[in-house]
Amino acid sequence: MSNPNASPRQNFSKATQKINEHNKRNQKNQPSNKKVAYRRGYQSKPTQSQSKMFYDALTCPFDPNVLGVQVPDPFPFPTQVYHVHQTTVIGASSNTPGTGCISFLPNPCLSMIDLGQLKGLSGGDKVVISTPFAAYNASTASPANAIYGAVGPAALADVFADYRLVSWGIKISNLMPELVATGRIIIAQIPLGDTIPSYPALVSALGSQNQISESIYGIDVAFLATSNILELPTGFMLTAQDLLHGDVEIGGMYSSADFWDFKTTRVTGVLGQSQQTGQLNAGDDIVTTGAQGTAWATGYKDLTRCRGGSAIVIFFEGMPASQVSSFFQVETIYHLEGTPNFSSQNNNALVSSTARKTSVGTTQNVEQTMAKASKMENVITWIEKGADFLNKNKATFGKIGAAAMALL
Repeated sequence: MSNPNASPRQNFSKATQKINEHNKRNQKNQPSNKKVAYRRGYQSKPTQSQSKMFYDALTCPFDPNVLGVQVPDPFPFPTQVYHVHQTTVIGASSNTPGTGCISFLPNPCLSMIDLGQLKGLSGGDKVVISTPFAAYNASTASPANAIYGAVGPAALADVFADYRLVSWGIKISNLMPELVATGRIIIAQIPLGDTIPSYPALVSALGSQNQISESIYGIDVAFLATSNILELPTGFMLTAQDLLHGDVEIGGMYSSADFWDFKTTRVTGVLGQSQQTGQLNAGDDIVTTGAQGTAWATGYKDLTRCRGGSAIVIFFEGMPASQVSSFFQVETIYHLEGTPNFSSQNNNALVSSTARKTSVGTTQNVEQTMAKASKMENVITWIEKGADFLNKNKATFGKIGAAAMALL
């Protein structure tokens, strides 16, 4: 009821207030039509920290803060993450020239090729002194046991149905005493295509040196395993004396977002292995056999596929082979992401609960990060000797000081 002594403006304000209060009560009693902006377990786009983590993993793959990295692309399903961190010692047998060449590849199953062994440098001596990698090409081949994998197909298939390599890299450290450290090291990255044979084909590879080199790198091994790689746009040189003062960390370079397509962990097709005419076979390695010219395929190339990535080739010469056998070590790290494999587990097996969904980003976001990270100035990091040790000590001293103060 309006106040007869109140002004018309005051009466109008009170009426408006009552109408608003009535509308609010009605809205509370009615079901909400508001759209759900957030659904538990899903994100509309990657956060800045997730994109930064992906960039950091491409440029500094050994950074412990990038463990567990995923690709921020449109893939919507939960994935698991793992990493493989190993060390290989490079050198030569005594009384032989301190020359050799080694290559590391962006694939956990096709990880390293002893190009010195492949080409027959130093009389065919291997440059791999020790490694946890498994050599898997035929021991009767010539050259034998030149191809290595950080992880076998069975170990990969135990945890993944499909997988992809998120990022990878190497770190080179000196092993020679200061007074005998001589020689130079030339490093270059070589983009890889889709010509690499399947895992079964490489396991039984009996081809010549050039056939193996051409099928993987697209480059003759006579050029690849020499100082000529300095001519490549990505080539740069270090001396053994340089490595006395620090380590060199090198992240992989990428030429296409195809690199992050998911791949199967299956080695061979299961539709048929017979070479009979008209037999249906699965796989993408086509082999022609017999006088009838029967074409058949069994091997999947996904386990060795490196399309869109690059190989890191290291050539060294002038090392003091007559005085030391181990020249330097190469750390490798592979960050892996994949969908869990449930088919290899029985009904009562424990299934990991750590699978989480990768942030739903865009292919454009991945390509922009890739383009920035793959610049030469961003993939090479110089780590001075003692830098990590000093940083850890500072953190340790800080904790000790805080604990001591708490006791006072």
